[in-house]
Amino acid sequence: MGTNAQRFKILDSLRWNKLERSRYCASLTIPSLMPPEGWTEQNQLPQPFSSVAARGVTAMASRMLSALLPLNDMPFFKFEMGSGVTPEHDVNAYLENLSYQVYSKLSSGNLREIIYQALQHLIVVGDVMIIMEDDMNFRIVRLDRYVCRRNVYGDIEEVIYVEYETLPEAMENTDTLQTSFDAQENKKGYKEIFCRSIYKDNTWFMSKEDKDGVVLEGEYAVSPYVFLRWAGVPGENYGRSHCEDLIGDIKTLEGFTEGLINGIAAASLFWMGVDPTGITEIDDIAGSGSGAFVSSRVNEVFTISPAQTMHPQIQATQSGVEVLRREIGKAFLMDSSSIPSGDRVTATAIRMIGQELEHVLGGAFSAIARDLMEPVVRRVVFLMTSEGEIDERLKEMFSEEGLLSIAIITGLQALSRDTDLMKLMQMGEMV
Repeated sequence: MGTNAQRFKILDSLRWNKLERSRYCASLTIPSLMPPEGWTEQNQLPQPFSSVAARGVTAMASRMLSALLPLNDMPFFKFEMGSGVTPEHDVNAYLENLSYQVYSKLSSGNLREIIYQALQHLIVVGDVMIIMEDDMNFRIVRLDRYVCRRNVYGDIEEVIYVEYETLPEAMENTDTLQTSFDAQENKKGYKEIFCRSIYKDNTWFMSKEDKDGVVLEGEYAVSPYVFLRWAGVPGENYGRSHCEDLIGDIKTLEGFTEGLINGIAAASLFWMGVDPTGITEIDDIAGSGSGAFVSSRVNEVFTISPAQTMHPQIQATQSGVEVLRREIGKAFLMDSSSIPSGDRVTATAIRMIGQELEHVLGGAFSAIARDLMEPVVRRVVFLMTSEGEIDERLKEMFSEEGLLSIAIITGLQALSRDTDLMKLMQMGEMV
């Protein structure tokens, strides 16, 4: 079957078009999310002329983060009975306290920071991979550093990502680190490790290999991987991004903005002209200070500037830029209400953000929340039971055939526990 590196090259050849589209979208928005091939820290990233799309990506990611992780310190999930039966009061109180305990453990890491970065990748690139370590910390694997294969249902069956381990000699000699990243060539100063995971029989089988052979093998009872894509296309291993849907407007705005900047720069130029048949000499004008007396007739000295003739073109370009800015701003929810912040954040404000995101994004928000949050909570529960922080008997209850299930509260549903109270109040008003 070959090594992990050989398998990586085979799958890498199938995603070339996807990477090119992603790099092009990033070059017009936030280039650092998907740098050009062969880019290093010493190279200059592409600099787009328009920053509207970049501000739109930042604004949308912030709004989605506020809806996914509310700022009122309330858990974004709750534990329910898998059969759908309403538990007794004591059991319900225990499950509620358990959700707060799990959320407190989860929020102590870098979850909010990583989710914000992942949302930016989803909006611009369309795909991202998140790995949850055993210490409750998360890290992101960029699309150009992993390959995957999905089944007919869109679920991940195989993934290979690249990791780097610093060589001992590189710790002493910093000159060995000044090389470019290439997933298919060794990076000087680092040892390249290909990590392959295959999902089979409800279990993830993992193997790590370097150029010398197998480094580590094992299996995961609960997967530490979270695979996200913005919009899935049937039959494709990778998703499509929000920017890819808007690439026509973003590309046109970039061209119009470049033309507007060049036009304004050209219109700002001017030269002083002197009538060659008059009595005024150029040296008299050039050599005299401001306010000095110069021998000259009226209209012998005049200004030469292309601003007058270029004004109609600049006006037309500026009108096109303003129209495209408004359209792109609407697509990124930039002209909506601001994100609530502070200690007095209500569930109503957060729920309004979720409803707006759900209506505008057409269900993508709920799918992302489900695919992102549920594996994270399941992994945290598994780690806490393994370490003895909560009752070990809960490990079996959260299995596929267990009594308990994880309900992610997001989208058009409630985004905090206050929604239960609101539903009760509404029922009372109706009665």
